[in-house]
Amino acid sequence: MSTRRQASIAAPLIARPRRQLELAAAELSGRMRGRVLLREPMARHTTFRIGGPADVFVQPLDIDDLTVAIRFGREKGLPMKVVGNGSNLLVGDKGMRGLVVRLAPNFSDIEWREDGAVVGAGARLGRLVQEAAEVGLSGLESTVGIPGTLGGALATNAGTDTGAIGDLIVGATVFDGNGEIQQWTAVQFAYRYRYSSVSSTRTTVVSAQLRLRPAPPEEIRAKIERLRRKRASRQPLRAWSAGSVFKNPRGVAAGKVLDRAGAKGLRVSDAQVSRKHANFLVNRGQATAGDMRELIARAHSLALRRYGIDLEPEIEITGE
Repeated sequence: MSTRRQASIAAPLIARPRRQLELAAAELSGRMRGRVLLREPMARHTTFRIGGPADVFVQPLDIDDLTVAIRFGREKGLPMKVVGNGSNLLVGDKGMRGLVVRLAPNFSDIEWREDGAVVGAGARLGRLVQEAAEVGLSGLESTVGIPGTLGGALATNAGTDTGAIGDLIVGATVFDGNGEIQQWTAVQFAYRYRYSSVSSTRTTVVSAQLRLRPAPPEEIRAKIERLRRKRASRQPLRAWSAGSVFKNPRGVAAGKVLDRAGAKGLRVSDAQVSRKHANFLVNRGQATAGDMRELIARAHSLALRRYGIDLEPEIEITGE
């Protein structure tokens, strides 16, 4: 390859002509076995069903593929984002520049042990909690109804009022900010409410060891069903949403604040605050990221104006 062409591909993929994107995607595709797609709509890969195209969208098959993708991004100086099930993302209407690496549905192996499991970051929480019940291991019930993958849950310390995923972590295999494989202990995640050090250290979780406790399968299944009914009665689980949009401020639920402030049913085009739960914003079919951002701003403004509470977003807003 000529020096001139190498320099062209190495430049950031921002406002780049389609031909140059094709060259970059073709080069990466030649280095790995997984899928490499050009200008892939992110609306297909987020639970909001919203989002413009990723310049180059990658689904690595395994850790070798992931290593290639991450090192390719670093080599070319590309913006890079690793995602799971897209359940906590609002992607801009103009999409995402550079490289988007999606771990799900690969990286989903589960190795069950007597006192827990080693789980791939791409494993969906719904599958994980059901299989745990089948093998008689309890602890994951707090994730019932959360639509994400293990990797995303670990990055945000996802959970409910019954517990958080960070309570279960023993250790993890990660790619650090330099693209090197490391073994992390639970302490390195620095968990607190809806926070871990994963994002701030540009770390990608590949797999994790979870500590669970033996229990009769019928008791676990009964608890799962009880929690599922509870969540379904209070939250729009079948709607296109990203779950809770705002973090709970200290001492009160964000949903209650928004409900009392009059946010329920508030609407911008096809983006609407759920009438079932005021901290869930839903896409009724044709909502854009711009619609959703405006709705988030209006809901935030209501809470601030009525109660002086500055709600902090729980979802990640990314892209252009």
